[in-house]
Amino acid sequence: MGKFTEALKKAAERRLERVEKKEEIKPYVIRTVADSRIDPHIVAYFDSSSPISEQYRILRTNLQAIDKPSAPKVLALTSSIHGEGKTVTSINLGITFAHDLNKKSILLVDADLRKGTLTKTLGLNADKGLSDILTNGTKIEDVLLSIGRENLHILPSGKKPHNPAELIGSQKMKDFLAEVRKKYDYVFFDCPPVIPVTDASILAPQCDGTVMILQAGRTQRGVLTHAQDRLRTVKANILGFVMTNIEYHIPEYIYRYL
Repeated sequence: MGKFTEALKKAAERRLERVEKKEEIKPYVIRTVADSRIDPHIVAYFDSSSPISEQYRILRTNLQAIDKPSAPKVLALTSSIHGEGKTVTSINLGITFAHDLNKKSILLVDADLRKGTLTKTLGLNADKGLSDILTNGTKIEDVLLSIGRENLHILPSGKKPHNPAELIGSQKMKDFLAEVRKKYDYVFFDCPPVIPVTDASILAPQCDGTVMILQAGRTQRGVLTHAQDRLRTVKANILGFVMTNIEYHIPEYIYRYL
């Protein structure tokens, strides 16, 4: 028996022993910055070397590798229902793109004009944002925020309007999209969920592609299918899916490499 085969056998035996002993798998410990108000779930900010951050880099690689005549640069991130990890995923992905050594310029937009939580998750205070740009002509540069990443800009949702769906589908929104396309290499829209409201179904077709977020053990297959059907009906380009809240054990030989 070769040394490589013997090593694989021993690794399998060790994993079997851990299962038999029901060894508790400890969660990853995320390092936090003193006095930071950023949510600790934003792993890409606090610990870019962690295995979880590596998964976001894999997602970045997959999105950048999409073989199209014009690679997607304006992306909508949405989910079927609320609470599936959409905002956390959007922020982690935006920060991961900003970490690229090519220094691509990134704009992360809170496009949930009803219940936007992106700035709160980042520990930022904002009284103006996207809704103000669309309603009263507020300039984009007057409402942009930063978390200390030179090439990452944050655009809050702004004051809650009485007609969010109409604003998302307005000519002013189209003008806004045309402007940020010219100024940024990548634009990420953190959209509302598809099933409860129509906003994501209006915005997604205006973007180059849509990424759907679903939560393991929570998102029902029928609900996800219904959300996909809504997006396909409006000709949204669904690029793929991100599953959150997955609990799994990284084998020892992989963890040693990371």
